[in-house]
Amino acid sequence: MASRPVVFDQVKKLMGWCPACKKMAQQTKQPFDFANVTPISGKTGNIPEFRTSNVIFPANSNLVFVLFYISISLLLRYPDDITLFLAGIFLLNTCYYFLYLKTLEAAVLVDKFGVHLHTFRLKKFEIPYEEIESVSSYRLEKRSKKMSLLLVIGGIALCGFFVYIAVAEGEWKPLLLLISLFPLLLFMEKKQKTRLLDMNTQLYIKTRHKKWYEWTPYYSLVTDEASAKELKSFIERHL
Repeated sequence: MASRPVVFDQVKKLMGWCPACKKMAQQTKQPFDFANVTPISGKTGNIPEFRTSNVIFPANSNLVFVLFYISISLLLRYPDDITLFLAGIFLLNTCYYFLYLKTLEAAVLVDKFGVHLHTFRLKKFEIPYEEIESVSSYRLEKRSKKMSLLLVIGGIALCGFFVYIAVAEGEWKPLLLLISLFPLLLFMEKKQKTRLLDMNTQLYIKTRHKKWYEWTPYYSLVTDEASAKELKSFIERHL
């Protein structure tokens, strides 16, 4: 019976087993990091993306201002009946409310295909890298206290003028229109302050070919300094 363990040990040695193998295997076991070491060129491979919604498109602001100016001009010129005028004011403010909410959906996505502008001129727009000639950014100066004071004085003077023509000349439509705009303006200011932060940098994307309906080949956006640097870096990486 005592020779049986010896026979087992001899069989294990013949099969390549040794008492230190298990301990050595535990000491030499190392973790492995699997990574794609194949070189990536062009638009192939996993290229990181960058997206920001902390952005304003000046083209949207200009478009909304033109539409709003045309609507106000038509509203002040034609309806003489108070009922029709109030209905027109309600319709105008409702449309402008949803139009402004649409502009707040602005976002920029940079991926391997190009630059995607979400709700640029209230629609989705894509700029392929082949169409981009250059990209540049400029720091926006903060509004001075003097300019802010002048704007406040100008607003008070405008309100006083509307009150004067309503009392002296009986022209009540501009005053009613101004009063109806106050809630909308306050809502816009509050929404913009809570959603957008540090809008201090303007980025210009210049394209090689200008569309026939555009004034310039530049696409501009306003965002914070950090996002502007990231966008500029991602775009220039493909140019």
